[in-house]
Amino acid sequence: MKSGKRSKAPGRVLAIAAALAAIGPAARAEESNFKVDGYLREELSWNTLNWVDTPGYNDRGKLSMARTTARVNTEWRAMDDVTVVGKFRAVREFRTPFLNHLERMGANNYQSGSRGDIMDLYDNGEIRELYVDFPVGDRTKVRFGKQQVAWGETDFFAANDLVHGFNYTWRSFLEPANEELRKTNVMAKINVDVPELDGGLEVLVRPGWDGSKDIGNELDIYGGRWSSQPYAGVDFRNIDPYDYKNSEGNYRKVTGGLRWSGVAGDINYSLSYLNTFWPNPILNASSTLKLFGLPGVPSGAKTVGRTDTKGLAGDIIYPIVDVFGFTASGYSDRADAVFSTEIAYIKDAPYQFLAPTPTLISQAVAPGFDGIKRKDLLAWMLRMDKNIAATQQWLGSEKPMFFSVQLFDKWIQDYDRSDRLLNSVGWGARTKEHSFLLTGIFSLSYDNGRIKPELVVGKDLTYGGGFAVPSVTTELSKNWKWKVEYDKFWSDDWRDGSKCTFPNAASCDKAGLFGYFHKRDQLYTSLTYLF
Repeated sequence: MKSGKRSKAPGRVLAIAAALAAIGPAARAEESNFKVDGYLREELSWNTLNWVDTPGYNDRGKLSMARTTARVNTEWRAMDDVTVVGKFRAVREFRTPFLNHLERMGANNYQSGSRGDIMDLYDNGEIRELYVDFPVGDRTKVRFGKQQVAWGETDFFAANDLVHGFNYTWRSFLEPANEELRKTNVMAKINVDVPELDGGLEVLVRPGWDGSKDIGNELDIYGGRWSSQPYAGVDFRNIDPYDYKNSEGNYRKVTGGLRWSGVAGDINYSLSYLNTFWPNPILNASSTLKLFGLPGVPSGAKTVGRTDTKGLAGDIIYPIVDVFGFTASGYSDRADAVFSTEIAYIKDAPYQFLAPTPTLISQAVAPGFDGIKRKDLLAWMLRMDKNIAATQQWLGSEKPMFFSVQLFDKWIQDYDRSDRLLNSVGWGARTKEHSFLLTGIFSLSYDNGRIKPELVVGKDLTYGGGFAVPSVTTELSKNWKWKVEYDKFWSDDWRDGSKCTFPNAASCDKAGLFGYFHKRDQLYTSLTYLF
């Protein structure tokens, strides 16, 4: 794209949404079986630090996002027992000078020559959900169509919530509303009530009718706003494009699962089985490094898919895995708190690894281009939710502060250090047997709930680093909400990011999850009109 070309203005999006907002009340008044609601939202964010991987450009104070979003939800009761639901979202952004600089560096330039169009990452309109609900007999309810299903108990890093992938180019993991990040799929969801056993059965069948990009977590491997340090402006698809039709993760394959939810005494619990796509992208390295005309994956290493890969160094794939899940939650009188847990046993979870004699690209460009190893994985979470009444006296809040603390772990079974597993392709940090992460939420309320300060914090107990997100949400009126937020990241082991630069990222051998966001702090605000 030429630098003089501008992104599409949000005017058309706003006009359409405003028209739908206007007809919504009229529709409800004239026809009670048709409902319309939604929101208009303007979001702005500024970089508060200078990125170390954008040479010749001072990012501090630069506007990194100016996004306009229109969301429209419709519900039509076609018959007494049949409901059709549609949820639609349109997004347009302003091409900021910061985004323009990332584009000049090479962001989103796959198959576009030296200059791509970074706005293609952010401007879109989509049918988020479109499904029909109907009963079959007295006990069975069916939902068929494009939808999203949440399994699990976590707020942040999921163990059982693996039915869908998430689009982390939206705002990475910072978006509190998972339904905005979660990708949606065409599925049949069948719920059967079994009151005799105090529970019910849920069956999911995904027939494989989705688009290829509708599976797996989408990370910013495009060099854009949420790319990880030190890869700003680097579109990795130029050497390892997506392969959605490989033998271990064909997006057309039928997937699905079963979930039993019930009550045992005072405990709510669930048992589940899920056949789904491993959420994070995995690099299926090439058997020959086409980029250099040299041997690729070490002898005996695991590769999948075709005889060789499409990309110069490999392909990005989402292998299918089996997940056996358990959740439970209940109230404790003694602690005056709700406790919950979530456990997922994942069979043959794929990991990148660093070979004892790494390939040339693993040594010179980025670690992890040496193949795939499989390990069974036990992911679990413990959480406590509690109201703390003392804050009414200490902080003058109108009601007790809501406090939530969660401890996460990923426990690799049959762990062996000599496997040299990596946390993620692109960084050299080795995966340990346990990966502990602790998060907390502190939420207050003032002025009859119109002012809500909140603090969300997280600490990586295994690899170091963390994040802190203080925010204040103000209800300006019945329809208007304003939020101001600061997003802070830090890394204990990565003080000097200048030592970890592309294309010499093999030196990033201590960068953990929050090291990936080194120097990515930002100030964020949003203004929302609800209709």
